[in-house]
Amino acid sequence: MLAAGHVDFYQNKIGLKLKFRNDGWVEFDLGTTSFALLTRPEEKRKVVPVKTRIMFETENIQAFYTRALALGIVCIGGIREEEYGSLLTLEDPDGHWLEIYQDKPNRRSRASGYLGNR
Repeated sequence: MLAAGHVDFYQNKIGLKLKFRNDGWVEFDLGTTSFALLTRPEEKRKVVPVKTRIMFETENIQAFYTRALALGIVCIGGIREEEYGSLLTLEDPDGHWLEIYQDKPNRRSRASGYLGNR
C-alpha cells in the first residue's frame, strides 16, 4: 500500500492532478500522459534500483521554488541556469530526485502541459 505522504507530496506539493487510486497504485493526470506510483512487489525489493530522474516543466520556476520552500520540500541547491533553461532539483519522500524545468524564452517547448503554480 502506498503511504499517504506519497500522494500528498505529488498531489498537494508538486501540484499533479489525481486521476485514480487504489491500495497499490496511484495515477496522476498530466494531460496527454499519466504519471503513476505503485507498491513494489515484495520479491522485487531485493533488487537495487538505479537512480532515475523525472523532469516536469513549469511556466514559472521561481514561483514553483518559492512554493516548494514554503511547503518544506527538500530542494537540492537552488535554481540553476542551463543552456536550455532553468532547472530545480527536488527530493520526493523516498529520496528520489525530480527535476523542475522552465524553458528559455522563445525556445520551443517539448512538454504538453505545465505543473500548476498553486
